[in-house]
Amino acid sequence: MSETIVAVVAHPDDESLIAGGTLALAAAAGADTGVVSLTRGENGPAAGTGGGDGASLGDVREREFAAAARTLGTRFAACLRHPDGALEWADHRAIARELVDLLAPSRPTAVLTFGEDGLYWHHDHIATRAVVGMAVELLERDAGAPRVWIYEAAWREEVVTGLVVAARERGLPSDLWGIAPEAFGSSREGAVVAVDVEDVVGRKLAALRAHRSQLGPDHLLSVLPDDLARRFLGEEEWRVARRAGRGHGPIGRLRGARGSDG
Repeated sequence: MSETIVAVVAHPDDESLIAGGTLALAAAAGADTGVVSLTRGENGPAAGTGGGDGASLGDVREREFAAAARTLGTRFAACLRHPDGALEWADHRAIARELVDLLAPSRPTAVLTFGEDGLYWHHDHIATRAVVGMAVELLERDAGAPRVWIYEAAWREEVVTGLVVAARERGLPSDLWGIAPEAFGSSREGAVVAVDVEDVVGRKLAALRAHRSQLGPDHLLSVLPDDLARRFLGEEEWRVARRAGRGHGPIGRLRGARGSDG
């Protein structure tokens, strides 16, 4: 698979949550894959192992990000150092140019990111989507890159609510970073590619659990059984936000992917 597929997210652990299965499948198919986080997540919760060696939370999360990326088989991982929680007010064009400098040598053919609702209306996620759009335009215009596909995470509303109900029925912890399960869900208007990631859902879970500082003992993902992971996390859906050719592009060509036009 002669493609370069990069996930650009706001915080360490976002990459595994929205794109872990897709990235693992793409890497297994021979694509070059990478992950970029615009922040180091230094303002996030420190529920698990903290910086016992004197490291800051940002340092810890950057190390966890690198470990998760290795688990997913990505060729590169980079954490930029923009302020966590403040991307909404940052200079988006300046961040986009920084992203172009980072990505230009790889000449990505596809970028994975958030939709306009940021998965659960997280302002940093919504800002990341805006930055990605600017960066792709600059990549093509100023860096001479070929046309780039953009895919946005498109979660069905019933995925997380169903997962939480199933976990509670088994008496399992059901916390998701303190976010109400009803908050999760993304626009699926237009062309959507559904990727069957059931065969690599174990790697997705392992990558998520590499972010140990973010998964306390009451977090659902820290105790999620394999069968529920396959049932609720075994598919990743992407809205085709920007086309660079016909069909559904590189993600649509992954094994087990199927595309539909809404």
